[in-house]
Amino acid sequence: MEKKGILCFFVALLGIISAGAGFAAEVTRVKASQVTLELGECVYPRSPALVLSLISAATLLMGQIIINFSTGCFCCKRNNAQSHGSNWTKALCFYIVSWITFMTAIGLLLTGAALNDRRGEQVYKDGGIYCYVIKPGVFAVGAVLSALSSIFGVFYYQTLNSKAKDASNAPIPNQGGIVMAQPQFPSENPGFVNGDAYNKRQFN
Repeated sequence: MEKKGILCFFVALLGIISAGAGFAAEVTRVKASQVTLELGECVYPRSPALVLSLISAATLLMGQIIINFSTGCFCCKRNNAQSHGSNWTKALCFYIVSWITFMTAIGLLLTGAALNDRRGEQVYKDGGIYCYVIKPGVFAVGAVLSALSSIFGVFYYQTLNSKAKDASNAPIPNQGGIVMAQPQFPSENPGFVNGDAYNKRQFN
């Protein structure tokens, strides 16, 4: 398997791990029914959602770093003469969507991890005690966005590499219009003068 295929497979694997850990964090998050009240204080059970969400965020970050390190500076590639075609436009779209989904997924996963790990936080309102729990769907949305970020990152990498491959396989144009051909008129030996010319010079 060539280098490009190995890198895409590895980034896709990291995306799968990130999405899987995100969905696992959603399943194991602290629910309202699991919170108890003791002596006027909210008691939250231990949950693996914190570790799972951090694993999801870490693997997503690792995949994003690998993709951007492998492609290099994207803005610098615009100065290439081959970068103004449709491939560069598609790569730009994949690049933007990949970063938007990446930032949103990271924000949701880290925020969910912080909110899920609360201890002893309660609110007194209208004579009652309310315990905060994270809303359902935060980790799930983060997991979906992490998968999309990895997918668009792979598309971005493949689009740039296909552009470079097509450019390297393009035929080399004729430089300067130089064409090698046989001369139409034979060159004359400057040291040779035919007989007619010699006689003409002699009589003149």
